[in-house]
Amino acid sequence: MLRLILSATCLLLATLTFHGASAYVFLSAHKPRLKPQDGRQFYFYLTPEAPRFVDKDSFEEGIYADSTDAQNFALLVERSMAVWNEIPGLGIELKISEERSGKIDETDNQFSIGIGKINTVASGLAYPLSDESDPTRIRDCDIQVGEDITSIPVFIFVMIHELGHCLGLGHNHSDPSAIMGYWQPRGLIQLGLDDMAGVLSLYPPRSGERTKTFAPCGTLALATVRNKGFALQNKSAHDNARGNSSWALLLAMGLAPVLFWGLLVIRPWSYRRRQRTFVR
Repeated sequence: MLRLILSATCLLLATLTFHGASAYVFLSAHKPRLKPQDGRQFYFYLTPEAPRFVDKDSFEEGIYADSTDAQNFALLVERSMAVWNEIPGLGIELKISEERSGKIDETDNQFSIGIGKINTVASGLAYPLSDESDPTRIRDCDIQVGEDITSIPVFIFVMIHELGHCLGLGHNHSDPSAIMGYWQPRGLIQLGLDDMAGVLSLYPPRSGERTKTFAPCGTLALATVRNKGFALQNKSAHDNARGNSSWALLLAMGLAPVLFWGLLVIRPWSYRRRQRTFVR
């Protein structure tokens, strides 16, 4: 009975939050993704310019204090990539090329990560572009982090989020724990269940590999997103975004007790009715 109640509640919540491009896992209509040419490893190129972090002496007892800015740039990008790479059974592995030849250029078909001035409220931007001849392949995705980002935790959060866009995920406004949304506190740097479910749907485990079921109460939403950059904006700019799906969540939570007590009444009645039918 409990499983039935949970399934009904999940179905109701998914239905209510599906409208208005709100979804647990937000993917483009063609589900474009990265397609490694050799094996499962996919390489990004860092730009020669590196960010400077004012908290490198204090962050995690100064583990980055003795490293140069260029070294910390690579270490923190690798640390952000590891958050995605450590998903059990993920069919792709993000890597950094040893060549520091990255350049923010959407026409070079090279996946680059760099810093720069962003003339919006965004902390970072990602530009996933699909291949016109193969809409299921992302041909280029450059990531740009604002030059004003000087905090290591903020940089890691932004980088994980933007890497999610390059993997093929869109914004998520229905799951408070998703790093692809705007609800997760910046101090909590971890993937939500729907982040993992979404990326596993794009990069399923290879034959013989095992994974876990992450999102029993999720849904996939399809939306056409072409040649547009995905931006991670400051939390203050998205306070109103919570209202888009919060009402649906509250409504679903309010209806859960009704479903519970309704099933308690309906099940004995249905059982007695089946008994009478059987006797006759």
